[in-house]
Amino acid sequence: MSRGLDQRGYTVAELLVTSAVVAFVMGGLLTLLLSGQQTYLTGSNRAEAQQTGRLVLTRMIRELRTAGYDPLNTGSFAAITALASGTGFIIKNDWNGNGTIDTNVTVNGQGEQITYTLTGTTLTRQESNVDGSAVTMTTAINSMTIHYLDANDGTVSTPSGGNASNIRTVVLDVTTNPDATTSGTVGRVAVSTTNRVRIRNR
Repeated sequence: MSRGLDQRGYTVAELLVTSAVVAFVMGGLLTLLLSGQQTYLTGSNRAEAQQTGRLVLTRMIRELRTAGYDPLNTGSFAAITALASGTGFIIKNDWNGNGTIDTNVTVNGQGEQITYTLTGTTLTRQESNVDGSAVTMTTAINSMTIHYLDANDGTVSTPSGGNASNIRTVVLDVTTNPDATTSGTVGRVAVSTTNRVRIRNR
């Protein structure tokens, strides 16, 4: 008694169609995966850039706002002076109340002069008689533009010279990047912020 068995397999055409369908589905899944990864990296880098800007600007703004402490009301020094060359400024406070800015004294752990300098992507801060050399605050500054305004919101000409005493407001336009060493180049974004700081002591 013979048994009829169907021993037919898959044809080449069927295998090709199946492979094409599987490849199409996998390609779609890969596209979704890459898109999700790109979105995650972009969001993560944006958050990192925002955090970098926030940390740097919080301290800078606080020190700008309280610049020009002059208990004797001598008016003998400018609260803020722009750097003569490069991007940055000098903040002055008469903490010991002698009418002058002394770079060799410290009062309650504070120096009377603070210098912020941007060189390339590196922002440094140096406090007189406190820091032996400039301290790096961040290396992720894309750009920084500083505007110096007088009491009438007019631009102060030569804010690094004799007109520095006219500075009443400082406008900071800062663009920060995420840290390239941790985030690489995929999904890198720059975050820009503008901060307007009124000097309280002038």
